[in-house]
Amino acid sequence: MAWVIDKGEWLKLYGEIKSALPLSFHKDQYATNLLSILLQQHPGRMRLEEVPSVGRPVVVFGCGMNLAGDIRVYLNRFTDYPAIAADGSVKKLLDNGIVPLMVVTDLDGDLRFIQKAAREGSLIIVHAHGDNIDRVQGFVESIQGRVLGSTQVEPRPYVYNFGGFTDGDRAVFIARALGSRKVILAGFDFEKPSACETDFEKNLWVKKLKLEVARRLLEYLSSKGMEIEFIH
Repeated sequence: MAWVIDKGEWLKLYGEIKSALPLSFHKDQYATNLLSILLQQHPGRMRLEEVPSVGRPVVVFGCGMNLAGDIRVYLNRFTDYPAIAADGSVKKLLDNGIVPLMVVTDLDGDLRFIQKAAREGSLIIVHAHGDNIDRVQGFVESIQGRVLGSTQVEPRPYVYNFGGFTDGDRAVFIARALGSRKVILAGFDFEKPSACETDFEKNLWVKKLKLEVARRLLEYLSSKGMEIEFIH
């Protein structure tokens, strides 16, 4: 079991998140325990120490309305930087011939494209929380490729607490854990939340709250020396 982020600092941040959103520690932990059990039986399970270090800048893709334009910029200027897909962005990346280094997902996007990315070599980092227990149960065993787990509560075997809350900001925490000190954000729009075409969650008010949490967590990472900028 491994805390990647400092446990004391994360518990303080998690407490702040719980004050803004209706989270259940116990449901989050139940989902984490379930994911750990499933991963222990999975032939493609990974330990963090088995994942190659990145050690250079990466581009993290979200699913804002600016995603298509930002993909064009990436293809023109940033293809030397590995791509990390936050959940729903994976479809457009694959459509443009970009196989992400990893897909960070709580499984609320279209699972067909996560499976496709796994088959093409992406590491799938599945996040467990209290609202996706059914999807964890129904999907993890079917992943045809490498998979690793993440949580926002107490870690378990093969399930790590990197920090992070939304798929997008969690991807930045994961990049940091793998040695990257600079992240370029693409397809992120904190002012105008939008639902990915593949998302289950279409409530833009909820998305707005989650984006505010993501912004706060990215500010935390910046205060720790992580260089974060938007693609341009």
